[in-house]
Amino acid sequence: MAYGNNRVEARGGWQGVLRWGFGLLWIIAGLLKLQPGMFSSALIVNVLGPNALTDQPAWLMHLMMGGVHLWHSLLPVDTILLALWEIALGVGLIFARGRWFRVTLWVVIIWSAVVWVMAEGMGGVLNGSPTLVEDSPGSSPFYAMAALLLLYPQWAKSSVLTRAAGAFWALAALIQCLPYNWSAASTGGMIGNVTMNGQEPAWVDRLNNAFILMAFHHAVVFNIVMVLVMAVLAWGYASRRISGFVWFLTIIWLAFLWIVPEDFATLFSGTATDLGNPIPLALLLWTVKYSVSSRLPTAAAHSAEDARPITR
Repeated sequence: MAYGNNRVEARGGWQGVLRWGFGLLWIIAGLLKLQPGMFSSALIVNVLGPNALTDQPAWLMHLMMGGVHLWHSLLPVDTILLALWEIALGVGLIFARGRWFRVTLWVVIIWSAVVWVMAEGMGGVLNGSPTLVEDSPGSSPFYAMAALLLLYPQWAKSSVLTRAAGAFWALAALIQCLPYNWSAASTGGMIGNVTMNGQEPAWVDRLNNAFILMAFHHAVVFNIVMVLVMAVLAWGYASRRISGFVWFLTIIWLAFLWIVPEDFATLFSGTATDLGNPIPLALLLWTVKYSVSSRLPTAAAHSAEDARPITR
Protein backbone atom coordinates (compact mmCIF):
# COMPACT_ATOMS: atom_id res chain seq x y z
CA MET A 1 0.00 0.00 0.00
CA ALA A 2 1.30 3.43 -0.87
CA TYR A 3 0.34 6.75 0.66
CA GLY A 4 1.21 9.84 -1.25
CA ASN A 5 0.30 12.27 -3.95
CA ASN A 6 1.57 10.19 -6.86
CA ARG A 7 0.54 6.64 -6.01
CA VAL A 8 -2.70 5.81 -4.21
CA GLU A 9 -3.80 2.27 -3.42
CA ALA A 10 -6.60 1.19 -1.10
CA ARG A 11 -6.92 -2.54 -0.69
CA GLY A 12 -7.69 -3.34 2.95
CA GLY A 13 -8.75 -1.95 6.30
CA TRP A 14 -10.81 1.20 6.37
CA GLN A 15 -9.72 2.07 2.83
CA GLY A 16 -10.99 -1.23 1.51
CA VAL A 17 -14.33 -0.68 3.25
CA LEU A 18 -14.70 2.79 1.72
CA ARG A 19 -13.57 1.57 -1.67
CA TRP A 20 -15.98 -1.37 -1.81
CA GLY A 21 -18.77 0.40 0.09
CA PHE A 22 -18.92 3.50 -2.07
CA GLY A 23 -18.16 1.50 -5.20
CA LEU A 24 -21.24 -0.62 -4.55
CA LEU A 25 -23.28 2.50 -3.74
CA TRP A 26 -22.35 3.98 -7.13
CA ILE A 27 -23.24 0.73 -8.90
CA ILE A 28 -26.61 0.57 -7.12
CA ALA A 29 -27.26 4.23 -7.99
CA GLY A 30 -26.56 3.42 -11.64
CA LEU A 31 -28.85 0.39 -11.60
CA LEU A 32 -31.62 2.47 -10.02
CA LYS A 33 -31.45 4.77 -13.04
CA LEU A 34 -32.72 1.84 -15.15
CA GLN A 35 -36.08 1.71 -13.36
CA PRO A 36 -39.04 2.22 -15.73
CA GLY A 37 -39.96 5.49 -14.01
CA MET A 38 -36.60 6.97 -14.93
CA PHE A 39 -37.50 6.82 -18.63
CA SER A 40 -40.49 9.13 -18.21
CA SER A 41 -41.25 12.47 -16.62
CA ALA A 42 -41.72 10.77 -13.22
CA LEU A 43 -38.15 11.57 -12.19
CA ILE A 44 -38.73 15.25 -12.93
CA VAL A 45 -42.09 15.35 -11.13
CA ASN A 46 -40.94 13.40 -8.06
CA VAL A 47 -37.29 14.42 -7.64
CA LEU A 48 -35.72 17.06 -9.87
CA GLY A 49 -38.64 19.49 -9.95
CA PRO A 50 -39.26 19.57 -6.18
CA ASN A 51 -35.53 19.99 -5.48
CA ALA A 52 -35.38 22.94 -7.89
CA LEU A 53 -38.57 24.70 -6.77
CA THR A 54 -38.45 24.33 -2.97
CA ASP A 55 -37.45 27.83 -1.83
CA GLN A 56 -34.18 27.81 -3.76
CA PRO A 57 -32.37 31.06 -4.64
CA ALA A 58 -33.43 32.34 -8.07
CA TRP A 59 -30.06 31.68 -9.70
CA LEU A 60 -29.98 28.09 -8.49
CA MET A 61 -33.58 27.45 -9.47
CA HIS A 62 -32.96 28.74 -13.02
CA LEU A 63 -29.78 26.67 -13.30
CA MET A 64 -31.51 23.52 -12.13
CA MET A 65 -34.60 24.06 -14.29
CA GLY A 66 -32.33 24.49 -17.31
CA GLY A 67 -30.86 21.10 -16.48
CA VAL A 68 -34.36 19.64 -16.06
CA HIS A 69 -35.43 20.83 -19.52
CA LEU A 70 -32.22 19.48 -21.06
CA TRP A 71 -32.71 16.14 -19.30
CA HIS A 72 -36.29 15.86 -20.53
CA SER A 73 -35.32 16.69 -24.11
CA LEU A 74 -32.72 13.91 -24.21
CA LEU A 75 -34.85 11.10 -22.77
CA PRO A 76 -34.29 8.14 -22.83
CA VAL A 77 -30.69 8.34 -24.06
CA ASP A 78 -29.49 10.42 -21.09
CA THR A 79 -30.99 7.93 -18.61
CA ILE A 80 -29.11 5.02 -20.16
CA LEU A 81 -25.85 6.96 -20.38
CA LEU A 82 -26.16 8.15 -16.76
CA ALA A 83 -26.79 4.60 -15.56
CA LEU A 84 -23.73 3.29 -17.41
CA TRP A 85 -21.63 6.23 -16.17
CA GLU A 86 -22.42 5.68 -12.50
CA ILE A 87 -21.96 1.93 -12.79
CA ALA A 88 -18.57 2.61 -14.38
CA LEU A 89 -17.63 4.91 -11.47
CA GLY A 90 -18.48 2.15 -9.00
CA VAL A 91 -16.52 -0.46 -10.92
CA GLY A 92 -13.58 1.94 -11.15
CA LEU A 93 -13.58 2.55 -7.40
CA ILE A 94 -13.49 -1.18 -6.71
CA PHE A 95 -11.14 -2.48 -9.38
CA ALA A 96 -8.97 0.40 -10.67
CA ARG A 97 -5.33 0.45 -9.63
CA GLY A 98 -2.52 2.97 -9.54
CA ARG A 99 -2.98 6.10 -11.63
CA TRP A 100 -6.41 5.01 -12.88
CA PHE A 101 -7.65 4.69 -9.31
CA ARG A 102 -6.54 8.24 -8.58
CA VAL A 103 -8.19 9.51 -11.77
CA THR A 104 -11.39 7.71 -10.78
CA LEU A 105 -11.37 9.39 -7.37
CA TRP A 106 -11.03 12.86 -8.90
CA VAL A 107 -13.83 12.09 -11.35
CA VAL A 108 -16.02 10.98 -8.42
CA ILE A 109 -15.34 14.28 -6.63
CA ILE A 110 -16.17 16.36 -9.72
CA TRP A 111 -19.25 14.34 -10.57
CA SER A 112 -20.47 14.50 -6.96
CA ALA A 113 -20.26 18.30 -7.15
CA VAL A 114 -22.28 18.32 -10.39
CA VAL A 115 -24.97 16.07 -8.91
CA TRP A 116 -25.02 18.09 -5.68
CA VAL A 117 -25.77 21.33 -7.54
CA MET A 118 -27.83 20.21 -10.52
CA ALA A 119 -29.87 17.36 -9.00
CA GLU A 120 -29.82 17.84 -5.22
CA GLY A 121 -30.10 21.62 -5.24
CA MET A 122 -27.01 21.86 -3.03
CA GLY A 123 -28.77 19.64 -0.52
CA GLY A 124 -31.19 22.42 0.36
CA VAL A 125 -28.53 24.32 2.31
CA LEU A 126 -29.59 27.59 0.62
CA ASN A 127 -33.37 27.19 0.86
CA GLY A 128 -33.59 28.92 4.25
CA SER A 129 -34.47 25.90 6.38
CA PRO A 130 -31.95 23.11 5.95
CA THR A 131 -31.87 20.26 8.45
CA LEU A 132 -30.26 16.83 8.47
CA VAL A 133 -33.72 15.37 9.04
CA GLU A 134 -34.80 16.84 5.68
CA ASP A 135 -31.84 15.32 3.82
CA SER A 136 -29.44 18.28 4.05
CA PRO A 137 -26.66 18.49 2.98
CA GLY A 138 -27.56 15.79 0.43
CA SER A 139 -25.74 12.54 -0.21
CA SER A 140 -23.21 13.78 -2.78
CA PRO A 141 -20.92 15.52 -0.26
CA PHE A 142 -20.47 12.19 1.55
CA TYR A 143 -19.43 10.47 -1.70
CA ALA A 144 -16.94 13.27 -2.34
CA MET A 145 -15.57 13.09 1.21
CA ALA A 146 -14.97 9.35 0.89
CA ALA A 147 -13.06 9.95 -2.34
CA LEU A 148 -10.95 12.64 -0.66
CA LEU A 149 -10.06 10.31 2.21
CA LEU A 150 -8.97 7.66 -0.28
CA LEU A 151 -6.92 10.24 -2.17
CA TYR A 152 -5.28 11.61 0.97
CA PRO A 153 -5.23 8.82 3.59
CA GLN A 154 -2.90 10.92 5.74
CA TRP A 155 -5.99 12.92 6.68
CA ALA A 156 -7.47 9.83 8.35
CA LYS A 157 -5.95 10.52 11.76
CA SER A 158 -8.35 9.82 14.60
CA SER A 159 -7.90 13.32 16.03
CA VAL A 160 -8.93 14.92 12.73
CA LEU A 161 -11.81 12.56 11.99
CA THR A 162 -13.32 12.68 15.48
CA ARG A 163 -13.24 16.50 15.54
CA ALA A 164 -14.82 16.64 12.10
CA ALA A 165 -17.56 14.16 13.06
CA GLY A 166 -18.20 15.95 16.34
CA ALA A 167 -18.46 19.29 14.53
CA PHE A 168 -20.85 17.76 11.98
CA TRP A 169 -23.23 16.50 14.67
CA ALA A 170 -22.92 19.71 16.69
CA LEU A 171 -23.83 21.80 13.63
CA ALA A 172 -26.76 19.50 12.86
CA ALA A 173 -28.01 19.87 16.44
CA LEU A 174 -27.63 23.66 16.40
CA ILE A 175 -29.51 23.96 13.12
CA GLN A 176 -32.26 21.77 14.55
CA CYS A 177 -32.56 24.30 17.40
CA LEU A 178 -33.35 27.22 15.08
CA PRO A 179 -36.80 28.82 15.50
CA TYR A 180 -38.25 27.55 12.22
CA ASN A 181 -37.97 23.95 13.40
CA TRP A 182 -40.30 24.18 16.39
CA SER A 183 -43.74 24.67 14.86
CA ALA A 184 -46.11 21.77 14.28
CA ALA A 185 -46.18 22.37 10.53
CA SER A 186 -42.39 22.46 10.27
CA THR A 187 -41.80 19.38 12.40
CA GLY A 188 -44.49 17.39 10.61
CA GLY A 189 -43.09 18.61 7.29
CA MET A 190 -39.62 17.32 8.15
CA ILE A 191 -40.98 13.82 8.58
CA GLY A 192 -43.23 13.93 5.52
CA ASN A 193 -41.00 15.89 3.18
CA VAL A 194 -40.56 13.03 0.67
CA THR A 195 -42.80 13.16 -2.38
CA MET A 196 -45.12 10.15 -2.42
CA ASN A 197 -46.41 9.07 -5.83
CA GLY A 198 -48.87 6.41 -4.74
CA GLN A 199 -46.64 3.48 -5.61
CA GLU A 200 -45.50 2.75 -2.07
CA PRO A 201 -46.92 -0.25 -0.18
CA ALA A 202 -49.71 0.55 2.26
CA TRP A 203 -47.55 -0.33 5.28
CA VAL A 204 -44.97 2.27 4.23
CA ASP A 205 -47.68 4.92 3.96
CA ARG A 206 -49.06 3.98 7.37
CA LEU A 207 -45.64 4.11 9.01
CA ASN A 208 -44.83 7.48 7.47
CA ASN A 209 -48.24 8.96 8.36
CA ALA A 210 -47.98 7.75 11.96
CA PHE A 211 -44.74 9.65 12.48
CA ILE A 212 -46.06 12.72 10.66
CA LEU A 213 -49.02 12.87 13.07
CA MET A 214 -46.77 12.28 16.06
CA ALA A 215 -44.44 15.07 15.00
CA PHE A 216 -47.35 17.40 14.24
CA HIS A 217 -49.16 16.90 17.55
CA HIS A 218 -46.05 16.81 19.74
CA ALA A 219 -43.77 19.16 17.81
CA VAL A 220 -41.76 20.55 20.72
CA VAL A 221 -41.11 17.18 22.36
CA PHE A 222 -40.27 15.60 19.01
CA ASN A 223 -37.78 18.32 18.15
CA ILE A 224 -36.20 18.23 21.63
CA VAL A 225 -35.57 14.50 21.20
CA MET A 226 -33.95 15.05 17.80
CA VAL A 227 -31.74 17.83 19.16
CA LEU A 228 -30.69 15.76 22.16
CA VAL A 229 -29.82 12.73 20.02
CA MET A 230 -27.53 14.77 17.77
CA ALA A 231 -26.05 16.65 20.74
CA VAL A 232 -25.13 13.33 22.40
CA LEU A 233 -23.57 12.15 19.14
CA ALA A 234 -21.59 15.40 18.90
CA TRP A 235 -20.25 14.86 22.43
CA GLY A 236 -19.49 11.19 21.79
CA TYR A 237 -17.53 11.73 18.59
CA ALA A 238 -15.69 14.83 19.80
CA SER A 239 -14.64 13.04 23.01
CA ARG A 240 -13.71 9.87 21.08
CA ARG A 241 -16.22 7.77 23.05
CA ILE A 242 -17.57 6.12 19.93
CA SER A 243 -17.84 2.46 20.88
CA GLY A 244 -20.77 1.03 22.80
CA PHE A 245 -23.73 3.33 23.39
CA VAL A 246 -22.65 6.14 21.03
CA TRP A 247 -22.17 3.77 18.09
CA PHE A 248 -25.47 2.03 18.87
CA LEU A 249 -27.21 5.44 18.96
CA THR A 250 -25.54 6.34 15.65
CA ILE A 251 -26.97 3.25 13.93
CA ILE A 252 -30.43 3.70 15.45
CA TRP A 253 -30.57 7.39 14.49
CA LEU A 254 -29.36 6.84 10.92
CA ALA A 255 -31.78 3.94 10.53
CA PHE A 256 -34.63 6.18 11.70
CA LEU A 257 -33.65 8.90 9.21
CA TRP A 258 -33.46 6.37 6.38
CA ILE A 259 -36.76 4.64 7.19
CA VAL A 260 -39.02 7.54 8.19
CA PRO A 261 -38.06 11.00 6.82
CA GLU A 262 -36.33 9.51 3.76
CA ASP A 263 -39.04 6.86 3.30
CA PHE A 264 -36.52 4.04 2.70
CA ALA A 265 -34.67 6.36 0.28
CA THR A 266 -37.94 6.27 -1.78
CA LEU A 267 -36.97 2.80 -3.04
CA PHE A 268 -40.67 1.88 -3.30
CA SER A 269 -41.54 4.94 -5.40
CA GLY A 270 -39.96 3.79 -8.65
CA THR A 271 -37.86 6.95 -8.93
CA ALA A 272 -35.22 6.45 -6.21
CA THR A 273 -31.92 7.80 -7.51
CA ASP A 274 -29.62 6.39 -4.81
CA LEU A 275 -29.73 4.86 -1.33
CA GLY A 276 -30.05 8.23 0.42
CA ASN A 277 -27.91 10.06 2.98
CA PRO A 278 -27.68 7.74 6.01
CA ILE A 279 -25.90 4.80 4.35
CA PRO A 280 -22.90 6.74 2.94
CA LEU A 281 -22.80 8.76 6.17
CA ALA A 282 -22.70 5.49 8.16
CA LEU A 283 -19.69 4.33 6.12
CA LEU A 284 -17.83 7.55 6.88
CA LEU A 285 -18.72 7.40 10.57
CA TRP A 286 -17.56 3.79 10.71
CA THR A 287 -14.21 5.05 9.41
CA VAL A 288 -14.13 7.51 12.31
CA LYS A 289 -14.88 4.69 14.75
CA TYR A 290 -12.21 2.51 13.14
CA SER A 291 -9.67 5.31 13.41
CA VAL A 292 -10.14 5.41 17.18
CA SER A 293 -10.32 1.69 17.86
CA SER A 294 -7.40 0.69 15.62
CA ARG A 295 -5.18 3.77 16.09
CA LEU A 296 -4.66 4.55 12.42
CA PRO A 297 -1.12 5.58 11.42
CA THR A 298 -0.21 9.19 11.93
CA ALA A 299 0.95 11.49 9.14
CA ALA A 300 4.54 10.85 10.22
CA ALA A 301 4.04 7.12 9.76
CA HIS A 302 2.56 7.74 6.34
CA SER A 303 5.60 9.79 5.37
CA ALA A 304 7.92 7.02 6.56
CA GLU A 305 6.05 4.47 4.48
CA ASP A 306 6.16 6.78 1.45
CA ALA A 307 9.94 6.65 1.63
CA ARG A 308 9.96 2.86 1.19
CA PRO A 309 10.08 1.34 -2.30
CA ILE A 310 6.66 0.55 -3.70
CA THR A 311 6.32 -3.12 -4.54
CA ARG A 312 3.63 -4.93 -6.43
